[in-house]
Amino acid sequence: MPGPYQADFKKKSQAETIDELMDYLIKGGGLGLEIEKRLEELPSKYVALFVIEQERQDLIVSNIVKAFVKKKMPGIFVTLNKSGFELVEMLEKNGIDCSSLFVVDAISKGAGKPKKTAKISYAESPRDLTELQAQVGDFADIMPPGERFFVLDSLSTMLVYNAEKTVERFVHLLGEKLRASGFKVIFTIIKETRPETMDVLAQFADTVIKTSPQIKP
Repeated sequence: MPGPYQADFKKKSQAETIDELMDYLIKGGGLGLEIEKRLEELPSKYVALFVIEQERQDLIVSNIVKAFVKKKMPGIFVTLNKSGFELVEMLEKNGIDCSSLFVVDAISKGAGKPKKTAKISYAESPRDLTELQAQVGDFADIMPPGERFFVLDSLSTMLVYNAEKTVERFVHLLGEKLRASGFKVIFTIIKETRPETMDVLAQFADTVIKTSPQIKP
């Protein structure tokens, strides 16, 4: 006699089952599970360098944030690739609660007068790393104690606007400061970045993470 789950399965057509599977994969299901597992293997506080493919950047970043938010952690996100509002919109479309996320937007101010909010601040430009670091510190100061996370996307974009030595110093100082404050720190970088540059930046991280290429969006 078929069990209840078998009966439910039979009610679905093959097309419906395939559609559900495709929806799961499109939303990064397999990739999300891999990222969660990799993050859970790390210590309570760390600096990690995520090496990602450019075509999967939004998907990977969304799943990194999702892994933290699922554990009810507040966080800070520095965006250099889209506006703060676009970032929040992208994350929410992926089912991520952004109510405890603070965003430092490093690109919108140069394009006009962005709307101010309590949880989105605006750096003058991706070149002003001193101000960017100060705004991260301001958010860190008002966040509740306990487990917290930090994500920056991406160092490859930052390298377009700044000298390599400047970016290296920024990663070293900010990463050390946030880790000492108990943050789980994620810097992302596009895998096509110059290998020599990536090797130097990797020295400032506790671990380098590369997602499995066979797990597609």
